[in-house]
Amino acid sequence: MRTLARKPDVLAFAALAVAVVLTVAGCEGDGQSGIPTESPEPTAAETVEETTPTATPAVVVGDVPGNPAATAALQAWTNDLVGGVDVVGKCWTIAPERARQMYADVDAITAAVQQPGRDGQYAVTWSAGGIDLSVLRSEIASGYACPYVNPTGAPGYTDEDARYAVERFLGRAIGAPVDPDDTEERYPLVCEARGTWDPWGTGNPGVPPLATDPDVVGDLESFDAAAASVTPVSEVYTNVTIPIVEAGTPRDLVVLLTTGSNGYCLGAVD
Repeated sequence: MRTLARKPDVLAFAALAVAVVLTVAGCEGDGQSGIPTESPEPTAAETVEETTPTATPAVVVGDVPGNPAATAALQAWTNDLVGGVDVVGKCWTIAPERARQMYADVDAITAAVQQPGRDGQYAVTWSAGGIDLSVLRSEIASGYACPYVNPTGAPGYTDEDARYAVERFLGRAIGAPVDPDDTEERYPLVCEARGTWDPWGTGNPGVPPLATDPDVVGDLESFDAAAASVTPVSEVYTNVTIPIVEAGTPRDLVVLLTTGSNGYCLGAVD
């Protein structure tokens, strides 16, 4: 015997069907219960960014174990040398004529810089083919290391380096440095205040006088760098004599130098 569905049950079933249809319709579109919204932004995974690869330098400077800053600073200079940039003009911490002579043999220099660097007491050095290429700590700190280039085993500094150190020091004193960045804080020229100063071999070393009184040339008006002369005192100390005008009076200034962590440094003046 068939049992007919009661009317209330039929109505309930119909209502349920309508609810399902409305729910499905509401879920279509942006998936937010039928409320219109803007199109969603692409996720990070969907975003594609274009990047420019870093070019490899034509000449890659050899690593210095434990001192990556030295490698980076010399790499900046090497890039300019190889690229034909006037490195002599940029290397104002070195006398121009001295720099021109040292930087003339580009092939020898590029062969040397590709070797591993050696971190020494005062400088970092790269060597090859009978030449040494060394950079000072102050040059490394600047981010652009102008090197000294010398035959292997030869003295690292010359009379011209001593004369130029005096020229830079006096230029600062009269307010005309060789470059606006040439300051004592960035590129020290005065010898450190250490008790090792003994130019006359007395056996009683002391602190360099200029280290305690660096303003002894406060009345300086002018100087003649071209007329300066250099006289060795010993294997360690050197005199530079230079004509100056001080408080309206011309005289010869005698500067006593030695070498330290930043090349030639001034220890005393007379």
